[in-house]
Amino acid sequence: MEQAKQYISLVCEVFGIQESDMADEKTPEDLESWTSVTHMQLVAKFEEAFKFQFDVEEITEMDSIANMKKVLRKHGVKL
Repeated sequence: MEQAKQYISLVCEVFGIQESDMADEKTPEDLESWTSVTHMQLVAKFEEAFKFQFDVEEITEMDSIANMKKVLRKHGVKL
């Protein structure tokens, strides 16, 4: 599966949302299902799927869909 599709699939699966709910400006305040637990579940799924590990700073930096993409791109994920 291409990386962009895999990213979308993982976010939708973990947060229980539709792709249309993944606007860049979305934050945990906008998505009821985006909790500290689901955030860490998603981090783990990204690490497994894309074969790298985030550092603590990157995990906390992913506080919006846009910033999540930014951190993933830093690791070479093609979105």
